[in-house]
Amino acid sequence: MRCPDCGGTALIKRGPKDGYQRYVCRSCGRYCTDKAPKFSAQTKAMAINMYLNSMGIRAIGRVVQASPAAVLIWIRKYHEAMQQQMAQAEPAPASAPDIIEMDEIYTCVQKKPIGR
Repeated sequence: MRCPDCGGTALIKRGPKDGYQRYVCRSCGRYCTDKAPKFSAQTKAMAINMYLNSMGIRAIGRVVQASPAAVLIWIRKYHEAMQQQMAQAEPAPASAPDIIEMDEIYTCVQKKPIGR
């Protein structure tokens, strides 16, 4: 078993908690149990994909049967991972243009006359 925080293997048993063995990591001091995660990586990836396709957080929670707070935590972790990946990636060449996405906005400046 590995520490979920630092990945260390030096774990000490610290008694049962809710029917599962509890451990403390010698290197970072974090407590953990041998309980399996409630949601699989596939479920989390599906939730993130739904979020990227403009589905609401509460609706995602209803579909994957998770709380909206849990969905937000998954999205924030994914965002941090993507930020780190972008920081490590090589910058685009200077000759490549930036891609800008624009949306059309129509504004009514003056009301139309009632009678013509």
